[in-house]
Amino acid sequence: MVNLIDVHKSVEKRIKQALIGTSFSTIELTPEDITENFPRPSIKVRLENSTNGKYNSTCREKTLTYRVYFFAKDRYKPAIDNMKMQDIIENTLLEDLEVIEDFFIPIENVNSEVSDGVLICSFDLYCVELLPDTDTSEMMETLNIII
Repeated sequence: MVNLIDVHKSVEKRIKQALIGTSFSTIELTPEDITENFPRPSIKVRLENSTNGKYNSTCREKTLTYRVYFFAKDRYKPAIDNMKMQDIIENTLLEDLEVIEDFFIPIENVNSEVSDGVLICSFDLYCVELLPDTDTSEMMETLNIII
């Protein structure tokens, strides 16, 4: 089964890879627990919401809402950097996200907004995965039916 840490690492990896070769290639992702005096420019990736439940008797479904926060170098004139970063983030999230080998999660939409000069890109991840088989009963070998 896929866990939240694997998903989070793959989202961060995708963002880091997107920055390579751009004017933002030296930006480090800021840890979630830093709330004050973080370096600018910087990016923070956060898992904001999640839902988890049974899809049916053998599968579970999970929806995760991620937000990527971009803090431009100049907090008083962030418009150009925000537009450049918005293009980078939206374009990199067009492809499905590979969490572990052969397990991909599609990304349907990326919503972007600017609040107080901070670019916020949000997207939902939705996946259905098999639950581990916990049935310990023996399998039936032969079934004879008389009609």
